[in-house]
Amino acid sequence: MQTSTHLSDEKKEELGVIFPGMRDRQVLNIYRDLRNKLLRISDYQNFVCLLSSLSTDGNTAKLAINLAAVFAFDKSRSSIVIDCDANHSIIEQLSDLENGTGLIDFIENDLDDVSVLIQESGIERLRIIPAGNVIETRTESLESMRMREIVNELKKRYPDRYIFINAPNMRLSSEVQVLANVSDNVVFQLDSGAVDEQQVTQAVKMIGPDKVAGVVFNGR
Repeated sequence: MQTSTHLSDEKKEELGVIFPGMRDRQVLNIYRDLRNKLLRISDYQNFVCLLSSLSTDGNTAKLAINLAAVFAFDKSRSSIVIDCDANHSIIEQLSDLENGTGLIDFIENDLDDVSVLIQESGIERLRIIPAGNVIETRTESLESMRMREIVNELKKRYPDRYIFINAPNMRLSSEVQVLANVSDNVVFQLDSGAVDEQQVTQAVKMIGPDKVAGVVFNGR
């Protein structure tokens, strides 16, 4: 596991990462409310939650990090963000892929020890698995039995660990449906003015209403 120094509150604020003493209590409480809803849905057991935007230019990296962070506020819990969308930078800023192995590299090279994937984020009790190299067979890699085994191992190894998968946006990628198959629930991000009601309905139908835990509105 890669090591890193803890991020200062100032750095978290710069990156848009929530923390207990932040000034914007409204944003903080929104994430706490979402955490509590996900816990109730899962009957307070650990789970795998997929995050995807319904907008063509959507980015759920910050949502994934902040949801993982709010779970990690509790000293009895930990969280991991699995990055499956290499197009956005906040997760890259928190990881050190030059000295580690990314998820796609791990699957493609048929490696065994999942612990080599896990990196520190600079946020206490929050770990990151970076996406790794973008390759033509990326969707097939994510659809593989190995991907399912990785997620199951991460979930079962520690019962206090909550796993968040940062996925590409729903409208441009078939990977979201693949990743939903290894997730317990799905949260969609809806960017203001970018998606209509019909598109939301279609996305929920495609994933399955029983698996969709909710929609987060992003006013940008």
